Amino acid sequence: LRCTYPVSERGGWTSDGLVVEKGNRMRAQQGLKLALVCVSGAAVLWLWVSWSRSLNDPTTLTMKSQPCGNITTGLSRIESVSSLLPKRSPKFKNQECAVPNQVRKLSNKEKHLKSRCVENFKRDHARGAGEFWKGETQYIRHKHHRYLTSQSLVLDIGGNKGEDADAMIQAYHPGIYVILEPISSLFTLLVEKFKSNENVVLYNFGLAAKDSKFYVNVLGHGGDATSVFEGNKGGNCELKVFNTTNFIYRLGVPCLDIDLITINCEGCEFEILETLISSGLISKFRHVQFATHPLLSHLEKPVQRYCEIQERLARTHVIDYQFKFCWETWKRKDIS
Repeated sequence: LRCTYPVSERGGWTSDGLVVEKGNRMRAQQGLKLALVCVSGAAVLWLWVSWSRSLNDPTTLTMKSQPCGNITTGLSRIESVSSLLPKRSPKFKNQECAVPNQVRKLSNKEKHLKSRCVENFKRDHARGAGEFWKGETQYIRHKHHRYLTSQSLVLDIGGNKGEDADAMIQAYHPGIYVILEPISSLFTLLVEKFKSNENVVLYNFGLAAKDSKFYVNVLGHGGDATSVFEGNKGGNCELKVFNTTNFIYRLGVPCLDIDLITINCEGCEFEILETLISSGLISKFRHVQFATHPLLSHLEKPVQRYCEIQERLARTHVIDYQFKFCWETWKRKDIS
């Protein structure tokens, strides 16, 4: 749309201002009206486009509390977790059920690499997020895992509305797909979505370094942006988390390998990864995929922690794909 309006051919500038000849005054007034209409239309169009983009922009949060949908089920208790060993094919079981000891301290080389990682945070975060959210690139988190088969075991921490789970289940049909979602309203959606899939196992809690319970406001599009690390405590929606190590052992690890753990839980990824690495249980995960949320205001030293996780994870795994400080997948070193 091109907005134009007539200008008097004989009009001109004088010391007294713009001179418009009498014969052209009507056209000038009409031109002014047209210009105002064009400006108003452009403003309305800009507002509409901005609103439309905000609906699809993952960084745009609807900071209005949503109904939490609190429910009471046995699946919100850690005691409800049962071992997956009976369901797992013998060839995927570990005979020794041993967990290797972990070297706690970083080497001098690892410290140097961690320091460089911290220094380059702003650049790497901007680049990683920009590339990941460009076009269809973000769906690498679904399409990358072609190694999954009907014999595979997947652990999904932060099931949300089930978008990631549904995409991978439809593509690869893994034999066991375990989903954790602590927000009751989202958990209810997951129960409905996967009610006919007997390979999906659902639990209504999250993971952390230790058992805890929070009361939060449910935020975002249906609750998908709720985080206890964004100053969001004090609401009326209950959110339970349990010790990561306890949960993993209850599943039957370390007597079995998990083909993929995928973590997207608005900040809890730090505690989960740190716990898995420090306990040595990380060696039982063939592939590790996680989203990073380094800008949440109530996270303690997220950049430094991310960079240390990189060095510790590199002891057992190698990068499979990476959009730094955004999304990435690592595979265990013995996996070809």
